[in-house]
Amino acid sequence: MQEEIIDFFRNPALFFYMTLMMTVCVVSGSQQVGDVVETEFHAYRLHQYEISGNMYGSRNHRVSYEAVSLSARALRRTMVTSWREVLTHDVDDMWALSTGAVLIFIPDNLDELNDIDRKAFLDLETKLLNVRTDLAVYVAPYNDDAASILNDVNSRAEKAPSALQHLIQSLSGNTISISSSDQIPELTDSYKPVNVVGRLSSGDRASLTIAFVAHYDTSSAVPGVSPGADSNGSGVVALLELLAVLSKFYDSPSTRPPYNLLFIWTAGGKLNYQGTRHWIDEFQKGIEGSEFLDSGVNRKDDRIDLAICIESIGRKTGGLYMHAGKTPSENSAAAQLLRRLNNIAPNKKIELVTKKISLTTASAWEHEKFNIKRMPAVTLSTLPSPTDPARNSILDLPSTLDEEELIDNIRLIAEAVLGYILGLPETGPSSDSRIKSEVSMLSKDAVDKQRVHHFIRQFASRPRPVGDQKATESVTSNLASAAAGYGQVFKSGVTITDAKAFGVTQNRLVAERVKPAVFELVIAAGVIGYLTVFYYLTTHSQKSIEGTVSAIRKSIF
Repeated sequence: MQEEIIDFFRNPALFFYMTLMMTVCVVSGSQQVGDVVETEFHAYRLHQYEISGNMYGSRNHRVSYEAVSLSARALRRTMVTSWREVLTHDVDDMWALSTGAVLIFIPDNLDELNDIDRKAFLDLETKLLNVRTDLAVYVAPYNDDAASILNDVNSRAEKAPSALQHLIQSLSGNTISISSSDQIPELTDSYKPVNVVGRLSSGDRASLTIAFVAHYDTSSAVPGVSPGADSNGSGVVALLELLAVLSKFYDSPSTRPPYNLLFIWTAGGKLNYQGTRHWIDEFQKGIEGSEFLDSGVNRKDDRIDLAICIESIGRKTGGLYMHAGKTPSENSAAAQLLRRLNNIAPNKKIELVTKKISLTTASAWEHEKFNIKRMPAVTLSTLPSPTDPARNSILDLPSTLDEEELIDNIRLIAEAVLGYILGLPETGPSSDSRIKSEVSMLSKDAVDKQRVHHFIRQFASRPRPVGDQKATESVTSNLASAAAGYGQVFKSGVTITDAKAFGVTQNRLVAERVKPAVFELVIAAGVIGYLTVFYYLTTHSQKSIEGTVSAIRKSIF
């Protein structure tokens, strides 16, 4: 009997069974203590791009850290805060951290911000635009789940003012861990955004060419949440409507103007106008590839008389500005266009704004890419300055567009260009004094309100950053389809040089209520201690067991 009891305790199976059961119980218990709660939500990453070897924005997109308040001093952390709190803190030291992440909650409905809040939000955007950090920085809409996360993080910060209290709380309380799903792939090396080019041909190889140009991509501090309704959704819409309006004059040889018209929707506008640079390079090379010849979109004998770049013409800012590198000569196409614009709309403020072109910095306006190559070009915009914060703002929403102003500006440009290419007098459609200047070559409904509204919904209401391959391919496909109804269309892949776009503009984040990492370390230490004691007892207690069994036998017998 004594030998059987001793053999039972010597059996390795007993040691394995006790070890396994104790480990499972302890670890399972540690997981249940925290009352695990998981919330998944959509977040948008801070911009990341590179120009001339200079990196801007957030260089990381992976998140897997404990959520803490903005003032916490943990080394590996996800700082969770509201947009207002960022404005009240000096956060320069935050961006300098090499490990961690930042999650900023912004209003769910930006349209509801009042004027004071809009100004404050623009200040936040200015801070974010200047950020260069290794942190993964995200913003997410504020909702009930966001409120719960913020309340939890802030309450923990208030309960632990000292290091000792923070350690005790870490052992006894719960924390929130935020991690990224990383399901959205990064851009591949083979990815090329495309230019979409439409053409209306005069039929005469000797004809000059007028080019309308607008970049279609959007940008802001957080490009994945920026629809860019005015910059440059309004430009995209304007080119489509101009193509629809002017194409009617090219339907018949009797009304066809002696000018070719090109409509160029360019990629990478927010990336130093990469699509424009690429198109100009290809144009000047006089490419005669089979695709170009078959499509008729680009021809070696094309000569650009003027490139009219259009950006941000959908807001009522008090006028329309023609931006140029220098004052155009009196008889140039640009000078004639400016005079025609003023004559057609004498009550509208139309001004020429000149800005010297820099060859060492990124281009301020799209026309500068043409001017650098000694091609005549101007930009038409309701913005008086290239530094206007509205050009790169999350607040550039469809609700801020003035459709009537956009329609008026499209009609104004169409009439001015039409008068120029038809050789009409600058003072009006006729030199006959009996014909008033109010008479137009266009019918009252030539610029279709419903069509413009449809184009706005389709092309100016969704984010389309160059780093989002799916959004870029979608918008270019839709542009080509829409433009094909009015003229010849061709798409050309853009080779990006001296710049780089990065993907993962958005991500899925998971917030999970768990025990902190230090608690897991304590549990692990307890398990190791238990196994050490149990092993010692099972290997050194034979004498104790033999004595106990002998004492039992003596007492019985």
